[in-house]
Amino acid sequence: MQKIYFHNNKHISEKNDQKKTISVEQFNQNRKVDINKLLNRVRLEKKSETKKNILVYCLAVLVIGSFMILLKIF
Repeated sequence: MQKIYFHNNKHISEKNDQKKTISVEQFNQNRKVDINKLLNRVRLEKKSETKKNILVYCLAVLVIGSFMILLKIF
């Protein structure tokens, strides 16, 4: 089965049985990281997690409310 990944606007195809590992020597140690990009990514992930939690709580309240209404009718 083939998996397709998109990273930095590049298309990478990879098969499950032929996964390649990156050796330590090939990893570039001089690569610079922008801390603002990392912080923005963390903020976006936290915001999306909060939205998911709110959605789950609203659905739970809706289900419980619907169940209580059905109990009162019957």
